Amino acid sequence: MTHAELPSVLGGFDLSDQSRYVDGVPYELFARLRREAPVLFHPGASTPDGDGFWVLTKHADIVAAAASPDFSAQGGGPRAGGGSHLDDLPVGVHAGVLFAMMDNPRHDLIRRLLRPAVTGEVARALATPLRDMAAELLGGALASGEPVDFMKDLSEPYALRAISLLLGAPREDWDLLADWGRRNLGFTNRLTGGSDAGSAEVFHAMSGYFKELLDRKRTAPAQDLGSVLALGDIDEVHGEPPMTDQERDANATLILITGFEQPRNTIAGGVLALAQHPEQWKALRKDRALLPGAVEEILRWVPPNPYNRRTATRDVELRGHRIAAGDKVTFWWPSANRDEDVFDHADVFDIERADNPHLSFGTGRHFCLGDEVARLEIRLFLEALLDTVAEVRLTGPVVYAPNNKHTVILDMPVELVPAGHAG
Repeated sequence: MTHAELPSVLGGFDLSDQSRYVDGVPYELFARLRREAPVLFHPGASTPDGDGFWVLTKHADIVAAAASPDFSAQGGGPRAGGGSHLDDLPVGVHAGVLFAMMDNPRHDLIRRLLRPAVTGEVARALATPLRDMAAELLGGALASGEPVDFMKDLSEPYALRAISLLLGAPREDWDLLADWGRRNLGFTNRLTGGSDAGSAEVFHAMSGYFKELLDRKRTAPAQDLGSVLALGDIDEVHGEPPMTDQERDANATLILITGFEQPRNTIAGGVLALAQHPEQWKALRKDRALLPGAVEEILRWVPPNPYNRRTATRDVELRGHRIAAGDKVTFWWPSANRDEDVFDHADVFDIERADNPHLSFGTGRHFCLGDEVARLEIRLFLEALLDTVAEVRLTGPVVYAPNNKHTVILDMPVELVPAGHAG
């Protein structure tokens, strides 16, 4: 399919073409879609199966659809596959097994099991080690006196250590997990955005590792999320069968991937935004009471996932369009986060924004399980940065990966000016 066959409102931009995302999120295109085609059928120009998909770009439409059982994370209608990616994933292998690709009642039962392991006292207990990790990484970067790659030297190792700690992965394994994370993004090669023999090998190695880790947790449990996945179970009074080993192992791998990937990119993207808006950084340094609002604005400004896909379970009409049972429907979070009907001066980065109902953690049934830990990670890293760095100066171009499922920064070269040395 050529670009000429795409709807003219897209201006030749194929949302399913991974290579189009090397410059980041196409915010100008989303603004045009919100104005002219807030519900759009996109041909399957570059999708693996050639199937088209519906594109939702308005905040209100996405909130309503995410709350409706008419749109399934697992699959629906006559479609055999499902899941949260544009390409169909097999039901019983990924869809319906992975927590993020599962419908109620089972989704809520597993969420209820896992939620206490990432909130409350558990989350607060992470504060000291996270603070120490951030200080150690920044201290090493500043001690070198040389420019650094913010992603590779700071954000990436910080996010990896944080999720490893939460899952209870032994410290001696962290370098191995970091190596896998640098090479892969889930099933795909991080550099190309596509799957290949190497990315498949890494993914199978990760899956095997977490199967073994959960086996070890069963014999020697601890106070961590990995032990809950290994030994916890859902409430059977609702008629759902116990969790399977497949669900436990697959979701441990999923939690590593999402718990690493999303903070990795959000923290780097947030610091990039502060570097590009120095007046906001100066305001934050002057008044740390602005920090909670800064965290929320960073989340709004750089959501880690461009889209999530659902499947229509029945025929639905939306803004005059008939969405048929089995159709793929995509929610575009960056667009919702810049919706002019919801956010005043939506295209302005403002850490003092008073009303900020962003959708960076999703919405509805699949609201992010680890939002409390994610906010904590971002805040503590920013605190450490404010303690030690007067200014972040970009020293080269920021490079993005060709990926439309995650907004992935590959390179972010910066100079960190130590506190007290700005000039």
